[in-house]
Amino acid sequence: MRRLMQDQSGSTLVEFAVSLPVLIGLYVSIFTLSDQMAASRKVTATTRTITDLVTRSVSISTGGLDTVLAASAQVLAPYDLADASVRVSQLQVTGTTSARVVWSQARGGTALTVGDTVTLPSGVAATNAYLIMGEVNYTYHPVLNTAALGMGTSADMTLYDRTLMSPRNSAAVGLTTS
Repeated sequence: MRRLMQDQSGSTLVEFAVSLPVLIGLYVSIFTLSDQMAASRKVTATTRTITDLVTRSVSISTGGLDTVLAASAQVLAPYDLADASVRVSQLQVTGTTSARVVWSQARGGTALTVGDTVTLPSGVAATNAYLIMGEVNYTYHPVLNTAALGMGTSADMTLYDRTLMSPRNSAAVGLTTS
């Protein structure tokens, strides 16, 4: 019995077998979290890009807006634009925390209704000023099913970002039909 108690030949293998599931779980969790963070950064970059492109125009056609919204797929890549709704709208500030929708266009979602009221952060712009608002709403699907491994859930997550910018080259960006 004493000889059996002093035998250490398989202890490393047993320690490795015990710690392996913990290490795999840690790796999968870190991978999933980093992918979620990357998707969130892509949503923010897409929102800022579409808003910035529109603010550079004095006037833009509905076809031009379609092109800008379609180009958002390039910014959002490698994440699928089919899982996103992208919207750009022009707002006229009507009070310290409110604005009226002047025009709106969306891809993969619904545009805001002209004349509707939108809530703004306090003091973002002077009354009667115009703002371009870009929005991206993305449904993130986890790459790895962590629920199957017994580590949390694999539920989809909604990522949303909204950016407000003033038009750069004019007081407002006119919308023409084409």
